Amino acid sequence: MRYFNRFSNRTLRVIACAFLTVAAIGTACTPGGNLIVGPVRVTATVGEASFLQTLFSVKGGATITYKQKFCDMPSEQDISDQVTTVGEIDLSQFVRLNRLELVETVLTATSGDFGFMTEMTVRFIPKPGAGETVVLGTASDPNGFGTEIVLVPPDDVDFLELIRANDAADPNDCPKIEYEITFQSAPLQDVEYRLDVTVDGYAELGREKAFTALDQ
Repeated sequence: MRYFNRFSNRTLRVIACAFLTVAAIGTACTPGGNLIVGPVRVTATVGEASFLQTLFSVKGGATITYKQKFCDMPSEQDISDQVTTVGEIDLSQFVRLNRLELVETVLTATSGDFGFMTEMTVRFIPKPGAGETVVLGTASDPNGFGTEIVLVPPDDVDFLELIRANDAADPNDCPKIEYEITFQSAPLQDVEYRLDVTVDGYAELGREKAFTALDQ
């Protein structure tokens, strides 16, 4: 299984622009009078990947588990630097990310298909001491998935909470992504696919300062 790319700077800036667009109708206020803006729903292509045919060398009908290091997980500062800058406007003094709630993860086959798979569960395994394992999504189809797998988290998942815990843990360790897959038979070829993630973003916005900056 191979992965490429991450959330692009352009995607993060789209989130920032969307926050400003809905700022005038903030959904809640903090005790300090700031607005909690959101949800802003964004779907982003994380990258491309492949399931290698050799991964499914055991007899069909089995369940395999595969773990991969996720050493390129962005920090909170990485995300904030992008989200709080729109063009020449620096929003860092009055915009702070509040949470990033996972909605779904979609795998779309670009070569081959997922017809040989019947169940999939994806988990995030934090660094030692950085929290408990979190299920990012599950999906099942007794007839096989076809060309698309939609993974929905069984419980609320806040990516920002995972990122903050990761930032506070040992920088020399890496979290992992675990894939648990049940399949009927081995694929006839490697299966390449695109990985898209949908999140609902929320930000804390100092309303008066934000619109003062935009008027300048």
